[in-house]
Amino acid sequence: MGSEIYQDTLYGQLVPSGWDNDSVSELVLLVDGEEEFNIEKDESSKLLANYIDRWITVQGVVTETDDDISVKILGYTLEDEMQFGGDDAW
Repeated sequence: MGSEIYQDTLYGQLVPSGWDNDSVSELVLLVDGEEEFNIEKDESSKLLANYIDRWITVQGVVTETDDDISVKILGYTLEDEMQFGGDDAW
C-alpha cells in the first residue's frame, strides 16, 4: 500500500461532497467530469466553498493512495469570469 505525492496544475469544477447542517464541509475538484480530487481542509478550502459549481484552475500538491486522490491547494484561478474590454470588444 503506497502513495504518490507530486505537484500539479488541475482544471475542473468545484462540487460539494459533504455537508454540516446547511454549510459545505467538504469539497471535491471534478476533473474531466469523472476524476474526483478531494480538497484538503485548510484556509484556502474554506474560501473555495464560496465558489461551488465554478470552474477553476488549481495549483497544488496531489497525494494519491490506493483509496483516494487528494489535493492541497497552493493557489487557484477562477476560470469562468468573463472580462469585457468595452461595448464592442468581447
